[in-house]
Amino acid sequence: MDDERAQARIKELEAQVLLLTQQLDWLKRQLFGRKSERFEHPELFDPAEPGKAPSSGHAAAPEDKPQAAEQAPARREHKTRTRRLPQHLPVIEEEAAPPAEVLAEPDAWRKTSCETSDQLEKEPGYFYLRRTVRWRYVPVDQPFATPVISPAKPRIIDNGFLGPGLLAELLANKYLYHLPFHRQHQLNLRRHGVDIAENTMHDAAEKVGDQLGILVARMKERMLAGGVVRSDETPVRCLDRTAPGGSKLGYFWVYRGLSGDVIFDWQTTREHRHLAQWLGENFEGVLLSDGYQAYAAYCELQARRGKNVRRAACLAHIRRKFEAALKERPAVVAWILKQIAALYRIERDLEDHGATTEVRARVRHNRSLPLIRLLGKAFKHLSATAIRPKSRLGEALHYALGQWSAMHTFLEDGRVAIDNNATERDIRSTAVGKKNWMFIGHPEAGDRSAALYTVLISALNHGVDPQAYLKDVIERLPTMRPNDLDALLPEVWAAENRAKHPAARDLKRVA
Repeated sequence: MDDERAQARIKELEAQVLLLTQQLDWLKRQLFGRKSERFEHPELFDPAEPGKAPSSGHAAAPEDKPQAAEQAPARREHKTRTRRLPQHLPVIEEEAAPPAEVLAEPDAWRKTSCETSDQLEKEPGYFYLRRTVRWRYVPVDQPFATPVISPAKPRIIDNGFLGPGLLAELLANKYLYHLPFHRQHQLNLRRHGVDIAENTMHDAAEKVGDQLGILVARMKERMLAGGVVRSDETPVRCLDRTAPGGSKLGYFWVYRGLSGDVIFDWQTTREHRHLAQWLGENFEGVLLSDGYQAYAAYCELQARRGKNVRRAACLAHIRRKFEAALKERPAVVAWILKQIAALYRIERDLEDHGATTEVRARVRHNRSLPLIRLLGKAFKHLSATAIRPKSRLGEALHYALGQWSAMHTFLEDGRVAIDNNATERDIRSTAVGKKNWMFIGHPEAGDRSAALYTVLISALNHGVDPQAYLKDVIERLPTMRPNDLDALLPEVWAAENRAKHPAARDLKRVA
């Protein structure tokens, strides 16, 4: 009897050691490992055999050979220094002084050829006062009559001293480039001798954020009308004197539409009701998300209301959980990751060739559906074997099977993406930013920050310079009539100004 207890205890401790080892491997991966979402390791992804089954006996998935027209384009050639620069950069030439022997007898020498060398340079930005002069006039024959004067141009901040260009730079530096206001204060004071108080910048952000609410509301109407919404949420700490320690966690709920618009919605909790309130009772279409229960609960709620809302799962979240279990069962997990890599290769082919939604749906049905079915069978087979539920692989299988019915949604609708990575890239600015500014002030400041993130990141997604866009919005919004506001929406503004204010190369992927 004692031997049986000892053996059971040994097995229990071995399982615990294995679990702790897996957790340690995961932690090392987070600290020191590769973070790229592209999963194309040679030992795990062989394009010549994407459907080869593992040793457990699964049949290989049929894989259609791509047509010549569907082949992925050749790798782009490496850009030289000059080609990486915009064409409109001015060139200032400096001619070096002639050698000493030429200066001594200039008439005895003539020019034959020259050598040039380029060096990228930059002059620091500068401040200036933009002074608007409005003259008063009186009639010539009535010198004591009441003078007339041109009305003052409306400003986004009444009697505000900071101009649109400066406001746009201060706000873009904080919300897009992660530079807190106190650092901008130090930078401007030391470099230019201009003292812009931190409180002044905070007040400006508050007032501009409030004014942008009307644009955000219009963006939301268009997004919901599109019928496909991606959603995610991210925690952000905010100050609250009533909470222990003087701060608590709030959340940015982030929504992305078909056009590339992204809307940040600030809430002080992660409760399910925030999602339901934002999407509303009348939304119908597709909701793409991770496995957080709030999304499935909303779809069920809409079904009871007679509304058709289908949930689409994120393959990237499923893949990450299996990748974390790679060392536990290398052969089996490597095969699973091969099939997922093959699905992503199909999506890259479609993206590279600019496939329409109809073509996407047809190709996914012919090429992706067999792989999805094969993976589903493999997951069910593996979950029925002796795999510990609390192991990394057991958790990955449990998560995948819970999401697998929703994973079929992208096969049926060419508008739906295979994962939610685009929304996670939109969130990245807040993730990097909060490491610098650490927290949002009062919880009410979250709404203003959400509005600023919304317009800046949406402009970036549409391929225009976010700072140039925000400057134009700050300048024109106070004079716009409600019926003309659509001209300032990021998507509409970008279509008219993309050639004049292009976004920096690949900035949205590294922000």
